[in-house]
Formats: sequence, structure tokens, C-alpha cells
Amino acid sequence: MSGPLLAVDIGNTNIKLGTFDGDQLTANWRLETDAVRMPDEYAVLLDWLLRRRDLTFADIRGVSLSSTVPAMVPVFRELVKNYLPPSSQLIEVKASGNTGITIAIDNPGEMGADRVVDALAASELYRLPAIIIDFGTATTFDAVDADGRLLGMSLAPGLRTAMDGLFQRAARLSRIELAPPHEVIGRNTVSALRSGWVYGYVGLVEGLVSRIKAELGPDALVIATGGLAEYVVSETRVVDVHDPTLTLKGLRLYYERNVQCQSL
Repeated sequence: MSGPLLAVDIGNTNIKLGTFDGDQLTANWRLETDAVRMPDEYAVLLDWLLRRRDLTFADIRGVSLSSTVPAMVPVFRELVKNYLPPSSQLIEVKASGNTGITIAIDNPGEMGADRVVDALAASELYRLPAIIIDFGTATTFDAVDADGRLLGMSLAPGLRTAMDGLFQRAARLSRIELAPPHEVIGRNTVSALRSGWVYGYVGLVEGLVSRIKAELGPDALVIATGGLAEYVVSETRVVDVHDPTLTLKGLRLYYERNVQCQSL
């Protein structure tokens, strides 16, 4: 069956979607993750997005799905079943699938689906060893060695997650927009918050990258992805590659590996 592949990455905050024509990403979008929303509601949103690209559900040849929100998986299974052609195959990313990498943590089944496809994309599209930093609800640092082994990771609160906690606990601090700071020494509350917010995370990233390289090797390629990466990437030199669509690309690669396996 010919036609575009739909890649769907469900995170705790956002759902990233993209369509591929062969290996080319032709469109990508973001939706809010809402486990209360029904499959039909997501179908309406997705139908509208596809039509902006002159596509319909009938065009979709397959779906590659990763999720860190278990409650959302049945929602998209039902959407695929009810709205996509019967010939459209849904492939869910699992650590037990044909990942193209070796998951070398204590319990491989614990590895998140998004971490798997990020590591696969780094392996096939860039070079190893690699450190993959994903700036999302959490900020994750994945370590993949030269032999394609996903050794593990470091986890820190995401930029917005950390500041949400501060705003909730500090009664006199009002929420502000995340924006690049103009100086380190803030001369008012807003500039002080932005300095600590952005430069604090720059320091976190640079410190963890240095420590991970000490274990993984100094030549490790540092790849940044995720919706909030740009705020940190622009302020540091430790990032070698900024690829906002790395996860979607990994979903395409995973689909191609596993749809072939299931077709044999």
C-alpha cells in the first residue's frame, strides 16, 4: 500500500504528529495531551490537520505510535480502527520490538518508547556514541555507546515543570513567559527569573554532558531535541546537533523495521 506514514509521539504534555513520504517529513504538528478527550475528538482534530495538507484518513498507509501516557494508547488504537483504512497498519513502539539498538539497562522493559526511537534515529541518521537531550516535560539525557547500546540516562525536571513548581510554592512570584534573558544579573523579578530559568538549565546541561562524556567518551555527539530545546541550545556550545523532529524520524525508522518483520 502506498501513501504517507503517520508518526505519533504521545508525551505527558504534547502529542507530536508528522507525515512521511518515504523518508521525507512532509508535515508536523503538536496537540495538547488530554486523556479525557475521546477518540472521535482527536479524529476531528487530526482530520482538520490532514486536510490542510490535502490529505485524508483514506490516504494513510500506516501509523507508528509511541507513548509515555498509557491511558492514551487505547484512544489512538480506537481512532486508527474507526477512521483509517483496514489496510493501514498500526505499529506500537515497544522495547521488545526490532529496535535497531541494544537496550542495556537493568530492566529493558522500563525504557520509554520515545527514548527507544530517539536512540534509533541517532544511530541511523547521525553517529555514535551519542548523548541525546530531549527537552520536554522532563529533560532526559540518553547515553548510546559506539556499539549501539542504550546504556541508560539522566533525568531532570523539564524547564516548565521546574518553574511550575516554583510558581506554585512562591506566593509572591507571578508566572512569566519563557523567553531568552538579556543578562545574568537580573535587576527586576522578571529578568531574575528568566536568568535563573534559562542559564540555570544551560549550567545543568553543560554539567551533565561533561559528566556523561567522562563515562561515555569525549567524542560523543550531543543531539538536542524536544519542544523547549531552542531556549538552551542558543546559549551553549556543547550541543552539536539540534533536531526538533528527531523522535518523529525515529518513529519512521522503527515502523519500517517492524512492519517488515510482521509482514514476513
